Amino acid sequence: MVAEAAGFQESVLTCDGLIHKDCSFSFCMSRQGIININKGSSFFSFRKRSKFAKMAEHFEYNHIPAQMSSINHFRVKSVLCFREKLVVLHLSRNGCSQFGVLELRSNKFLGVFGKQEGEFCNEALSGEISMDKSKCLVRMPAVQPPQGRRLAPLHNTAIFCLYDLKSKAMISQVSLHSPLCHFRFDPRFTWRRLAVTNFEQGQYNSLSLVQTDSWQVMCSNQRMTDTHTSLYPYMKDMTYTRNGALIIATILDATCHCREMKTRNYRPIHCSIYVFNGDTTETLHCIQYQRYTCTQHLCPVNYTPVYSICSSRMAVVMNTTDLPPLHYVQVYKLPTPLNLQNMCRIVILQNFPSDELTELPLPPKLINYLHFKPEFD
Repeated sequence: MVAEAAGFQESVLTCDGLIHKDCSFSFCMSRQGIININKGSSFFSFRKRSKFAKMAEHFEYNHIPAQMSSINHFRVKSVLCFREKLVVLHLSRNGCSQFGVLELRSNKFLGVFGKQEGEFCNEALSGEISMDKSKCLVRMPAVQPPQGRRLAPLHNTAIFCLYDLKSKAMISQVSLHSPLCHFRFDPRFTWRRLAVTNFEQGQYNSLSLVQTDSWQVMCSNQRMTDTHTSLYPYMKDMTYTRNGALIIATILDATCHCREMKTRNYRPIHCSIYVFNGDTTETLHCIQYQRYTCTQHLCPVNYTPVYSICSSRMAVVMNTTDLPPLHYVQVYKLPTPLNLQNMCRIVILQNFPSDELTELPLPPKLINYLHFKPEFD
């Protein structure tokens, strides 16, 4: 109720889930409300937990058709990415990685795409579904021709593969100059514009806007952070605000204090949230704070900011060293585009619930604008 009163749709800001067991980098089980990850399960106890995570177990036994698991030998490895109720799973079949599309609202499995010549680990893959849910971009290691079923990754190289989710065909592919990068689709341009880190050769602390139909760089910021010469392993998350006007990046200390947590004798994690212009990649603001939650093993939701429905405010959660820890939320006002259209949208969204927007006496185009549907489709 407090979150709704403040204009925030998302109210889950903390999660005790372990990464690659209970949650993935892109999918938090407690935020999605699918299962209670804090409770142990006696079902399928013959599985070794170290090899078969709770999250993968849930999707395989609740959402993948039984005949696909038993006859086609599909095994769920993780959730690669999701958009609303559309989920892309990382699957394994006969020692080869591929991706499956699942609609959670109707619990319907929509097929597979992107079969590889071997099997990747979850940490090597990342994905993003476009705003119109028609495309999926996957970053994966570049590999040499396989010898048997074993992939031989090329040293420090990766590729982008853009897939059409309807036809399940690959549209384009481009080589990357860095094995690690974060990327997000601009919500105003469906799948045609991408914000990506370290896209240009020789740049290890950069943010670029890229046109995905030609893979041409539109503009770049060659210095995302002032505290490190390289983004990785400190870069943890990057998102757009709902209106696409801002890009928010989260930079964290790459340290683990899990062993010292019980003694409460450990230093805080230093966190930096950078705010960039969504059209020029120019650095606008940097917010710094401290938190006492492991950045290496716990769910990334603990450090992921959430945004108000009107995209004018951002909330981050902090905690203390008490047992159990005390959490509190800080809310920041974000810079907003100074145009009458956007300011009117902010006022409307602050005064009308989202489910009542379609009933307003406005043309369909303005209703779509209030729902942040892409302007340039």
